[in-house]
Amino acid sequence: MVCLLATGPAFAQPTQTLPAGQVDVARLVDLAGARAGVNIEYDASVVRGSATLRFETGVDDRELWALMNRVLTSRGLTTVRLTGERTYSVVRLADAAGFAPLETFDDVRAAMASAHAAAAFLPVGEGLAGGRDANDDHARERNAKENEGAGVLLDGQPDVPAGAQTSPRSAFSPEPGFRSIGFGLRHRPAREVVETLTRLSSKPGGSVQAVGESMVVVSDLSSRLVQMLEIAARADVPFASARVEEVALSNLSGVQMAAIVMQVAAKRELATGQKMKGEVVAAADPRSVLLIATEDDLNSLRLLVTDLDSRERLDTVGYTPLHFAPRDIASLIEQTVRQPTDDRWRMVINEITGSLVITTTPASHEQIAALIERLDSAPSAARRPVRTFVIRNRSVLEMRSILEHLLTSGILEAAAAESERSSSGVREASMRDDGVTLAPPPMGGEAGVSPTRAASGSSGRTMQQGAGSAVMLSADEHTNTLIAAGEPRLLAQIEMLLRTLDVRQSQVMLDVLLVTLTESQSRDLGVELEQLAMSGQTSIRLSSLFGLGTRTNGQLDGPVSATGLTGVVLNPGDFSIVLRAIESISDGRSVSMPTLLVGNNQVARLDSVVQQPFASVNASNTVSTTSFGGTQDAGTTVTIVPQIAEGDHLLLEYSVSLSAFLGPASSPTLPPARQQNRVSSVATIPDGYTVVVGGIEIEDESQSVTQVPLLGRIPVVGEAFKSRSRASSRSKFYVFIRASVMREHDLESLRHLSDRRADELDLQTGWPVVEPRVIR
Repeated sequence: MVCLLATGPAFAQPTQTLPAGQVDVARLVDLAGARAGVNIEYDASVVRGSATLRFETGVDDRELWALMNRVLTSRGLTTVRLTGERTYSVVRLADAAGFAPLETFDDVRAAMASAHAAAAFLPVGEGLAGGRDANDDHARERNAKENEGAGVLLDGQPDVPAGAQTSPRSAFSPEPGFRSIGFGLRHRPAREVVETLTRLSSKPGGSVQAVGESMVVVSDLSSRLVQMLEIAARADVPFASARVEEVALSNLSGVQMAAIVMQVAAKRELATGQKMKGEVVAAADPRSVLLIATEDDLNSLRLLVTDLDSRERLDTVGYTPLHFAPRDIASLIEQTVRQPTDDRWRMVINEITGSLVITTTPASHEQIAALIERLDSAPSAARRPVRTFVIRNRSVLEMRSILEHLLTSGILEAAAAESERSSSGVREASMRDDGVTLAPPPMGGEAGVSPTRAASGSSGRTMQQGAGSAVMLSADEHTNTLIAAGEPRLLAQIEMLLRTLDVRQSQVMLDVLLVTLTESQSRDLGVELEQLAMSGQTSIRLSSLFGLGTRTNGQLDGPVSATGLTGVVLNPGDFSIVLRAIESISDGRSVSMPTLLVGNNQVARLDSVVQQPFASVNASNTVSTTSFGGTQDAGTTVTIVPQIAEGDHLLLEYSVSLSAFLGPASSPTLPPARQQNRVSSVATIPDGYTVVVGGIEIEDESQSVTQVPLLGRIPVVGEAFKSRSRASSRSKFYVFIRASVMREHDLESLRHLSDRRADELDLQTGWPVVEPRVIR
């Protein structure tokens, strides 16, 4: 059920006396609307219950209207005024923001003035409407005439007939219980003001939203809305103009000063709860800072920076520890004494004298001296630590053998003992002219361990067994780890040696090119003549034969072979002539190119040989036994030892051999004949270049003439009675070597070279193959 309270003509009556006791909330709404002269609509099923009222005196219309809104608010209800009407609706407080019309203002101060005017209940025409409608009175009179005798609620008094005498009412524009106001900000961003007003909004129902960069919409109870607008007006003030000033520093750097100021600001905020106004940042000049603050706060910030820009004086002092390694003590001092913000700290480790030279403040020097004194006074058992060294690039047995040799010869122990003897005695601090203070070791420390000789133990190859030994070494082959126990100075020397010796050596890719070139040329020219004659029973044969033709039944019938230029004139039984001329030219080239990858100072060997077996005959008086006699090798053998020298050069010790069989063996019990070419030397070659390191050249030339005596010497005619043969040959053997150093720790060059060779042979390396795909 919806009840409508209609108002009649307004009559002035300042106060209203309310009955004491229980009053229905609906009747209170009717009475307040009638006294205010406005129309009120509400749902009777929502506006229920009663309220207890006790007033000693009467209340005026404004107080009655405010009382009604408070009672509705306590029940989760409120009143809103519809746009352009004098009708008020009672709605739930949680839904009020959706019913209340939005009133917009240019700035927050105009919105606050409107809220104050509405709260003061200005007369109709002076409120927010901006003017009074002249037809309002005529509308009320028409409404009263039309509803005369209808029995509706008039003037807030139930059961009063239309036109009856009613109590006079005051004329004012009451403020709704809930309003939505939008206003603009001139100075501050909307998000900043919304964050502040959200904490003040009513729950439920109230809301604060930012619209754009400078517009805020506030929906809340009218009483709370006035307070929120006042807060917004106070917050919307201009930003204070900040100044930037550069301040030069005398002692600290700009980065250090900025860090110290941040620490001081954090401690001050923690102690007092007040944030420091302004900022300090490092300037482009390392010895200055930039102060960013308002004019009022700039002076205090400048004074703070001036007070903090101070430092202690610096002293340079030398320290010589008695027992422990200087590098270990330096690491301990860095972790316990040094301040991270102190850029003047300087510490030099003098490996030659086993001392530390430190430049820092006197307070830090006191801490360092106390620390070294505690370490020097440690008992002997605490000064024999056990260290493990993981050997990563060489064999642990090889490294242990080197260290044992140095210990056996007394090189390591002598150096450690000499360093300790030079450090013993009374510590006398002295100032030199250059301002460096030298602090010898304090007295009271134990003398250094006397040099001892190391011997091999029965287990673990422990050096110098016993509690008084200088150092003990043991090797773990499974993890390639060297275990050492002994004096810290000896352990420090061992660590330095291992750092130098246990380094990854570069590898060398060797390409060896063996080239054999052969050239041969031969020329044969011969004439054979034969004449047969019969004189009675006598057969006469005259011939000049050199083996150029074949004979059948004692007669020449043709040349031996058909190669070359041949001419045959045959008259069987009478005469025959054979002419043969041939020239042979041959060129040969044999290339062998083995490739080897070898480490620095390691032996690389490659053998590519063919083994030819031969028999052995063991003869005795009774029996002869044939057995395997052995093999004869022929082929390519390469042995190279590279050493990487300074400046992209390599020192190569090489031996290259190339051999070949000259033919089958003359006897099964003898190996075949073999020709071998070998080059062996030591040379320095450039990195990455192909150079010739050796070779041999053999040249043979022969000429022979077979002729009939006397007749062969006759010019021109003598050529028919001779056979000429001329042959020449030349062979060359060269060795080329190209050495490329693989210096990359990630072996990138080796991977690239292997991939290239694999691609040439069409081998799969196991890497995934990227292939294009059509995506539809």
